[in-house]
Amino acid sequence: MIKPLNYLFNWIIYSNIFVAFCVLALAMSSALLFDSSNLKVNLFVFFATVFTYNFQRVVKANQRKEAVNYDWFVKHKISTYSLILISGIAGGYYFYFFNLDTQILIALSAIICILYPFVLRNIPYAKIFIISFIWAISSMLLLILENDMLLTANIYLHLLSRFLFVFAITIPFDIRDMKYDESKIRTIPMILGEPKSKWIAVLALILAQLILLVQLIYFDMPIHFLIAMLCLFLLASLSIINSSENKSKIYYCFWVESMSVFCYLFLILSTLLI
Repeated sequence: MIKPLNYLFNWIIYSNIFVAFCVLALAMSSALLFDSSNLKVNLFVFFATVFTYNFQRVVKANQRKEAVNYDWFVKHKISTYSLILISGIAGGYYFYFFNLDTQILIALSAIICILYPFVLRNIPYAKIFIISFIWAISSMLLLILENDMLLTANIYLHLLSRFLFVFAITIPFDIRDMKYDESKIRTIPMILGEPKSKWIAVLALILAQLILLVQLIYFDMPIHFLIAMLCLFLLASLSIINSSENKSKIYYCFWVESMSVFCYLFLILSTLLI
């Protein structure tokens, strides 16, 4: 019984189903923060993430056989290509029903995602900023555009805070990838080293918390949301500080990635308990 459960757990993690749930959790967190939800956006975000991550996995696996999780991909090619096909069809279906502004933003994001494994990832330091930018768009800006919300100063602060959060929890993955990335790919850990990179990530979380304080003072953010995000940033800081090249793949793919899920859970709990 343990082996089938272990296989299922690994499949969910390495097939990028879990990371799609993480982006979905962030999108649902945005719905709580704005008190405005959209099921079509949530479903699109989930399927688009499954498609994008598996598409990039195929490209990277064909480019270099020492890529992260290459052995898993070789053993699960059929399921990987099946997920690309199914998620691509599902994502295209929901894309059709969005308003024009949302479709344009998705199209521009898709171009970046397609170019990333071929061209953009070789631009020094671009990797982490591209990931943070795309996650902020997927988990927040799509909802804002599709629900016709005004782009106020408060909205921009939310977007900046989300960008900083994703930036922070992405640095541990750059630490993990130091042994896989080619020398020509310049990332923050490769230039500054592991300890300084961790402190940059923690600093990003501190800045995100300061932004939330500004929103509390000037834009009437509910205090329970501030407390929820403080708990999240503290937990994320611990996961970042404990990261290293020697940590297992599961530590990154499950524990660090789970910070996005904790974001939603903390916001829900704060709403219920405070």
